[in-house]
Order: sequence, then structure tokens, then C-alpha cells
Amino acid sequence: MRTENSKFSQALLSQLGYCLLISLLGVLFFSNHLNNPFQFDSVAYIVNNANLKNPETLLSFEFWKKEFLARGLLRISLALNAYLDDFRPFGYHIFNLAFHILNALLLFFVLEKSLRRFGMEAVGWGSKRIRSVSFFSAVFFLCHPIQTESVIYIMSRSEVIASTFYLAGFLLFQQLLERSSTSHLQYGLYFLSIFLIALVGFSVKQIVATLPAIMILYYLCSCPDHSPALQFLKKWRWAITGIIAGVAGFLFYKLLTDETFLIGPSRPEEMVGRAKYMLSQPSVIVFYYLKMLLFPMNLNIDPDIAVVTSFLSWNFLLPMFCIAFLLLCSLKVFKTRFVFFFLCWFFIILSPSSSIVTLHDLAAEHRTYLASAGIFILFACGVAEVTCRWGETRPLNITLIFCVFALGIMTMKRNAVWQSELSLWQDTHQKSPHKLRPLINLARAHSLEGNSEKAIQYYQESLVKGPGVFATNYNLGALYLEKGLVTDALRHFQLASRIEPEIPEPFAKLGEIYLSQKNFKLADSYFKRAVELNPRSSKVFKNLGVVNFYHLNRPKQGLAYFTRSLNLDPGQPEADKIRELLAQSKPG
Repeated sequence: MRTENSKFSQALLSQLGYCLLISLLGVLFFSNHLNNPFQFDSVAYIVNNANLKNPETLLSFEFWKKEFLARGLLRISLALNAYLDDFRPFGYHIFNLAFHILNALLLFFVLEKSLRRFGMEAVGWGSKRIRSVSFFSAVFFLCHPIQTESVIYIMSRSEVIASTFYLAGFLLFQQLLERSSTSHLQYGLYFLSIFLIALVGFSVKQIVATLPAIMILYYLCSCPDHSPALQFLKKWRWAITGIIAGVAGFLFYKLLTDETFLIGPSRPEEMVGRAKYMLSQPSVIVFYYLKMLLFPMNLNIDPDIAVVTSFLSWNFLLPMFCIAFLLLCSLKVFKTRFVFFFLCWFFIILSPSSSIVTLHDLAAEHRTYLASAGIFILFACGVAEVTCRWGETRPLNITLIFCVFALGIMTMKRNAVWQSELSLWQDTHQKSPHKLRPLINLARAHSLEGNSEKAIQYYQESLVKGPGVFATNYNLGALYLEKGLVTDALRHFQLASRIEPEIPEPFAKLGEIYLSQKNFKLADSYFKRAVELNPRSSKVFKNLGVVNFYHLNRPKQGLAYFTRSLNLDPGQPEADKIRELLAQSKPG
């Protein structure tokens, strides 16, 4: 009895030690990013998000229930950060990093249970090797540079938080399978708990929808050959295959004939199209994601991926052959189904964003966040098999420690790229010189740094590649206006207003220009269009007041506009003058 207690205590201490080490490594390799500013879409969704000015309105169960399918919990997490730390990036980064470290800890336990469940002890793996491989796999997940985008890019926290619920639900399922005896009530409670965990995770990101498939596959792959479940599958394999083929056929028909299916409110016209997206994804998975996981060099926030347009293209056929070959070999060559399961883990978790749901970008590194764990465990197991043939564990540990610190250093270097908008988009433009978005964002970054000459240069270059982009024309117009080049500014604001006629800012700028040129009727018409699109712009209402009260001889309308402006923003710089004017204009 004492021996068993002693072994249990040693195992517990070992696990605690590994957990502490994982946490310390996470802090070590990601500590150089905690003061990085908001980047990319985080500026629009956080800093410029009017809802986060009053975060208390989002911190409620009612809001979560109402916005459940619109990533309600993600928005609540941002509101919590805004409530606690306003718009200081440090708190947001700490939040992301804490969940990332938690995911690595959960993964450590998931992988250890998986290795035992798949019978690795029966093929000569001792407890120490199992725990060591699980630890290093979790650390690879923790410190691989491909995770930088998920951890540092604040809006990618959807991947990170959803993965926490995913791993927690899967770990609970593993715990259920380990029980020697379970009553119907206990089964019900376990599955209810898993369902609730998955439901909460689903409100962060929909990758949690793949959890049932992973659970079923895990159970089937870890069952002995004589188990009733596998015997049933063998008996009814043709019927099951037919049903799966029928459902898959219908799904693909629906996907290829309805561009909006499973996209929701997105705008398909902005994308490459459902068919081209799906044809391109096998190439993205094999030649980009897998390559970056195994050889993490030239990581890129906006990679230049070739669009595949035909089923007969080698860029479609070759990666499909590679995927089929990997899965077939994993079933036929290895003694256990362990390799097959974790390959499927990678492909299944990646599948929502790499198949049926058409997204704007063909590839994004943060999409591999949780899926990558499947590759890391297989890599660590492969190293373990090779090195442990020498009969010692020391070569294994030395090799894996070297890999950890090599990856960690690469991660710290990648983190440094995200230190500013300028460094991020310089890096991206260098790696994707033919893409338009890096060029536009590089111009914007130079503008934020105060280098208007460079900004204008890059905006002009981007106009050659894509003249019909709203942001390019609007931002270029603003830069020209700052420099006093009114004619050029006017031209680009007019172009911007035609490209996106539902955005109010170009109309407001045009109104300001015509007001300065004393073309009051045109100024009035543009200001009116701006407030039609945005009836909460106090500045535009003030300008309408100026135009109508002082220049168009419409004092009554002018006073109404001034009143509206003051109601919208009582603290505006000219509020006292407006109040004085309104007081003087009162009858009697």
C-alpha cells in the first residue's frame, strides 16, 4: 500500500513539475511581446469599437445569449479586458498568453492519456518516456513560432479560447473512458458536462463543432480489434460507407452550388469563390501548413497562395495524393492506430476553415493553432522511436530540448516582428511582394509613423495594382489634404465615395473641402449625405450648422444642426461657442 502511495506521489510531483516548467517556458518565450501595440484588425475591433467604450453593456448573460452565434463569448472577453484595463494592450496580451499556457497544460494531460490509451506501454514505452514525450509535444505546441499569430494577434484569441474548451471537453471524455465501471447516470452527467463545455466553446469559435468527430474517432481507434464497436463497423461497413458517401455528396453539391451556404452574412463577392477555395485548400494544408509546422521559416501574416482552379491541376491532385498516402500508411504500417488518429486530429480540426467554410484568405497561420498538436505529438514520438533505439533516454531528451530552444528562439524573433505596424508590414511586404494588402498596410504604417512621403509612395504603388480599393483612395486623399494638395485630395475622396457609397467619411471630407473653397451648396449636399449614413456624427452636424447658419441664410436650420451636434457631443471643443450662439438666438 505504501509503495502504491509512493508511486502515486512521485507521479503527481512529476506532473506538477512538468506543468510548472511548461508555464515558465511559456512566459520565457512570449514575454517579449507583452507591450506590443494593437495590430491589424485589433485596432478596428478593439480601439475603434464604440461598444467597448462602455464595456459594462457587454458583460452580461443576456448579451451572451443574444449574440451567442456571433462569437458572443469572444466579445465578452474583449469587454472584460476593456473594463479591467481600458485600451492598454498589456492586459489583452496577458489574457491571450494565459489561455495559451493553459492549453499547453491541458494538451500535456490529453497526450499522456492518449499514449497510455493507445497501448504504448505494451510496445515497450515506460511511464517516463510517455510523460517525457507528452511534455515535449505540449512544449512544441507552446513555443512553436507558428503560434505567434494566435497569441500576439489579439483577435486570434478566438482560436485560443475555443481550444481551451475543446481540450477540456476532450479530456473529460478521456476520463470517462478510463473509468472501470460507469452507471447510466454517470454517463449522462459526463456527456452533459462535455456538451455544456462544447456549447460555451462554440460561442467563441465554431471549430468546437469537430469535437464529436474527434471523440468518436478516438474511441474507435483506441478500441481493441475484438471490441463490439469495431465488429459492428466491420459488419455494416458497406452500409455505413454508402450513408457517408451520400451525405458527403449532398454536402459537396450544396457547397458548390450555393456560394453563401455556411458563410452566413459574409460577402462572397469579396472572396475567390467556394469551388476555387476548396480546390486550393489541399495545397495550402500540405505545402504551406505542414511545411511551416515542420520547417517554421518565412512565417507570414499574409502569404501569397496560388489559387487552384481545376480538379486536374497538379496543385490539387498531388496534395490530395499525399494526404491519402499519409492516412493509408498510418493504418497499414504502424502497429497501433495512434498515428492515424493524430493525423486525423490535424485534418479534422483544420477542416472547417480549410474546406466547407469559405473565408477571405486562403491561408492563415492561426487556423492551425489546435490542429498543430497532432503533428507535434507525431514528431515527438518519431524522435523518441529513433533516439531510444540506442537504449538510453538521454539522446531523446537532448534532441527534444534542442528542438524546444531552437523553436523558442525563433518564436521570440517572430514576436519581435509584431512590435509595430511598420515592422510587421515591412516583413509581410518583403515576403509577399506581389500582394496588394501588405502594400496598403505598409503605407498606412508609414503614415502612422509620420512618414507621409513614404506612405504616399506605397499608396501610389498600390493604386497601380488595385485602383479600386477604398482604403487606398481615402487614405491617400487624407495625406494629400494634409499637404495642401487639395485637387489631388478631392479626386481621391470622390473615387473613395464611388467605390464605397455607404461609408460616410469621404462625403464628410468632401464637404469640408468644398466648405473651405466657399462652395457652400456642394458642401451642404455632401454633409447631408454623410449624416444620412452616420446620424451620430457631431462634427458633421456642426459643419452643417456653420454652412446653413452663416452662409446659406438658413438660420433656423443652422440652429437645429448646432443643437443636434451639441446633443451628440456636449464636450466638443467648440461646445461653449455653440451654447452661446443658441442662447443669443432664443426669442425674447
